[in-house]
Amino acid sequence: MLGPKKLHRIAGIIRSMQSQVLKKLSPAPINATLAPTAQIDPEGCVENLKGDTACIRVGEHTYIRGRLFTYAHGGEITIGDWCYVGTRSEIWSMNSIRIGNRVLISHDVNIHDGTAHSLDPDERHAHFRQIMESGHPKHAEDLPGVRSSPIVIEDDVWISFGVIILQGVRIGKGSVIAAGSIVTHDVPAGVLYYNKINPVIKPLTMGEAP
Repeated sequence: MLGPKKLHRIAGIIRSMQSQVLKKLSPAPINATLAPTAQIDPEGCVENLKGDTACIRVGEHTYIRGRLFTYAHGGEITIGDWCYVGTRSEIWSMNSIRIGNRVLISHDVNIHDGTAHSLDPDERHAHFRQIMESGHPKHAEDLPGVRSSPIVIEDDVWISFGVIILQGVRIGKGSVIAAGSIVTHDVPAGVLYYNKINPVIKPLTMGEAP
């Protein structure tokens, strides 16, 4: 039969193990500014390399299942109210990405406001080595050849699956971006946009599938 001292010791070990398990199961703090009703799904991911919670802001009743990423040298992501970001969708900012209210972003969408790397192979290799050896650069001047410009997605836009949206683009209110499209220029409000072969912009007709 175990004595009181051994029982006390065993109880202490069990409490310590429980504490360690709970720490592992507890979600890591999210480095972003979230509205009280915003949710980050277990599949979702927030990576804020600058560490300033103001760099990533998510509005009321918005649900994130994809990845929000801002670089160490800069970048801002602002998402409005009642938005959705689908599974495996990636929103990467080194400049500014502003998404309005009631915007639906389907799965496997990529939104990038910068080129990420230089076109020059030597600069590109130097950048890669710096990331591998000491992490992402913290100053824009350490990124020669990298270009960026803001992206704006206005209210009530629907971005279907597999879409790619690149730097400097504004998508107007209520427009629908069809599956698999690549958006490199502004899209006016209230249109259906697709570019399976060549870019096509035409009036948005209710009931028409993208």
